[in-house]
Amino acid sequence: MFKRLKIYTFMLLAACAFAACSETERNTEPLVDPWTRERTPVNFRLESQIGAAVITDDWRNDGEGTIHVSLITGSLDMTKVKVDAIDFKFPESEYCPKASVQPGDVIDLSSGSAKITITAYNGETRVYTLDYEQFIDPLEGTYVHAPIAGILDGSAPQSSMVIIGGWTDAIVMSTDMDKSWHWGSGYTHNDEMDNTISFMLTDADPETGLTRGTTLNLAGDDGKYANYMYNNTYDVNPYYRIFPTGASRWAKDADGNIHVYAIDDTSYSNDLYVVKYLSAGSYTISTKDVNIADCAFMREHSMQEVIDWNWPDTRWMVDNIRNTFWMMHKTSDNPVEGHNEMAK
Repeated sequence: MFKRLKIYTFMLLAACAFAACSETERNTEPLVDPWTRERTPVNFRLESQIGAAVITDDWRNDGEGTIHVSLITGSLDMTKVKVDAIDFKFPESEYCPKASVQPGDVIDLSSGSAKITITAYNGETRVYTLDYEQFIDPLEGTYVHAPIAGILDGSAPQSSMVIIGGWTDAIVMSTDMDKSWHWGSGYTHNDEMDNTISFMLTDADPETGLTRGTTLNLAGDDGKYANYMYNNTYDVNPYYRIFPTGASRWAKDADGNIHVYAIDDTSYSNDLYVVKYLSAGSYTISTKDVNIADCAFMREHSMQEVIDWNWPDTRWMVDNIRNTFWMMHKTSDNPVEGHNEMAK
């Protein structure tokens, strides 16, 4: 009995082994080398792009993906945006995929998006939808002067120019027109109060995001700029002028200060002076309370005290100048039409 049981057991094991070795058709797909199917860029960059592109594959549809970038658009022709880079893993490999665009090509983004096709070594494709968001700087836009009433004399002609000056313990704040008789014809800030200031963002550090661009100080209907000559004698243009006439350049530092450059200084290597942007609110500046309705551009001035116990108006309007302001109103978040051409 025991002997027959051993024989049956041996026969059963042999049958199982034979069944395991027999070929049966299985419902499986053949293995494919993943390198031959590679279609994902590791880097993509357009001109005027800030930061890295966000590249995403659609797990629900292997043939689709997205590329999202942030662009400074002010100086771009959106019908012809240049491709600076498109990179893949191991670009020297024979399995490196092919893209429908190459560095140096241009892409039409005037509709807001474009398609880029990536073809794998084995012929499979993935179509990426490229879109963008506009990288902005809050400084960019159009500004006009916002005249205020006299500070020392409420009946004085309105002006957008404010001066703080004077020696220690004798500091005065006024508008330039609080003492309007000191400004002759052609020597008054009123000549500039119909002007428009336009800022365009043209560039930014791709890592830090620090911005720079161009500025236009456009004469109004009278075609005039102010010439700050106090009593037709003292030239205070170096203190009272906040932005140069015509075109200039600007760049922000890490503290948000606006460095002003000549328009020809394309390398931004030698700033003329620094301007601070002040938003609406109340400030204490050089011991004086300053109320700003919309915004202002301010310069700070270093000085050596000049004390004159005759108490002339020159003690703060010519000597001991501490701060000068233009009170402004922002009318648009966009530069004036044609800014880029006028700034060249």
